[in-house]
Amino acid sequence: MDERTRELLTLIVGDIAVFVSALWLTLLVRYAQLPSWELWQDHVGPFLIISAVWLFVFYIAGLYDKHTIFLKSMLFSRIVHTQLVNIVIAFVLFLVIPFGITPKTNLVIYLIVSVVLVTAWRMWLFPRFTPKDRHRAVLLADGPEAVELVDEVNNNDRYTYRFVRIIDRQTAAQTEHFPQKLLSLLERERIDIIVADPHTPYIEQVLPELFKLSFLSFQITFLDFYRVYEQTFDRVPLSALRYDWFLAHVSQSHSLLYDSLKRVIDVLGSLLLGLLFLGFLPLIWLAIRLEGKGAIFITQQRLGQYARPITVYKLRTMTENRSASSTWTKEDQQQGNRITRVGAVLRKTSLDEVPQVWNILKGEMSLIGPRNDILGLAERSAAAIPYYEIRCFVKPGVTGWAQTHQHYFGNNISPQSLEETRMRLAYDLYYIKNKSLLLDIEIALRTIKTLLSRFDVTWTRRPR
Repeated sequence: MDERTRELLTLIVGDIAVFVSALWLTLLVRYAQLPSWELWQDHVGPFLIISAVWLFVFYIAGLYDKHTIFLKSMLFSRIVHTQLVNIVIAFVLFLVIPFGITPKTNLVIYLIVSVVLVTAWRMWLFPRFTPKDRHRAVLLADGPEAVELVDEVNNNDRYTYRFVRIIDRQTAAQTEHFPQKLLSLLERERIDIIVADPHTPYIEQVLPELFKLSFLSFQITFLDFYRVYEQTFDRVPLSALRYDWFLAHVSQSHSLLYDSLKRVIDVLGSLLLGLLFLGFLPLIWLAIRLEGKGAIFITQQRLGQYARPITVYKLRTMTENRSASSTWTKEDQQQGNRITRVGAVLRKTSLDEVPQVWNILKGEMSLIGPRNDILGLAERSAAAIPYYEIRCFVKPGVTGWAQTHQHYFGNNISPQSLEETRMRLAYDLYYIKNKSLLLDIEIALRTIKTLLSRFDVTWTRRPR
């Protein structure tokens, strides 16, 4: 079982235990005596149903994200805000569903008790479940991604190992008798794990000995650097990209079941979003008209699947429509093309994207997939970033893995530089490599969380 699975299961089991314990303590405080079996039976069923809903809200609030347990400065406020939302949901459920009890006072007591218990569990008890003695590891890799991995692993107790040494290409090249000295280092430092790129020349010369240690004598565990990086950050390291990577990880074959289900979900979801959008459209039209002149809808030339140009429909959010622009939004604003006041709200709520349901119904887009670029920006990015156009291998989406992981704020809700675009590409390649119905469902849930986070800064965070 990997660290992520172990952590997630521990958190969920612990949260359920906390909810049950909070209910028992609530009944104890409310009735000033040990809860009877009959009283417990009356309450446990409804509260278990509510707890299931609360677990979903915990996910939306980011309390099951990989690094939540380390954001201790934000954790308490996030728990309080989440439980306040949960109590409101509980009141509504008790009004709608005939549970047979209406525990208004109990819910207030339960709010206080549950916040105390969840905080104690998440901040003080859960860290005790992390291993105290971590395996010793060596990293054989180069570049900023290697440094990023070491910083992440060594500064977070959630991992079962830590790097005691990092050896780059230059160090290996300057070391005489490198294979022998590496083997001596492994023994002297009591190394359990080696994380390395097996295609690097200075690793290839020592691979036979590492193979024996790993697969014949089982003295060490050998892990591929790129796979460890991907599992740690949920994105593909761009330094791994070569033509053979795409041959190995990007399949050209089609899954009839997945493609069919995805298309059905796209059509049904688009129809539902379209109907809801029509209800808001008169208010949007009025707000845009009150702010000034200009078109309500605009068209943009963007890249679709297989890099084919498509015409995308959106609500206008800026004073001018430069559909083929090769400038970032900030650069556009410097040229006098600013975001309107109504446009800022539309962007924050993502309502400006909803007209793209027409593109989805036409089969040009999907609800979920890599964000499609304006033609000019796509050309600018492709000229600067190798393999950039591979993100057009699948249908573009209204939301995707990158949008729900890069955590943009305010009006900056899309990449505004080549560096941000490189990061987006790393996330998009992760989606292309691992696309599945379960991953699409996770993206849909994360999208809800991302939209909510734009209205409450206590639910937001920058990626580490």
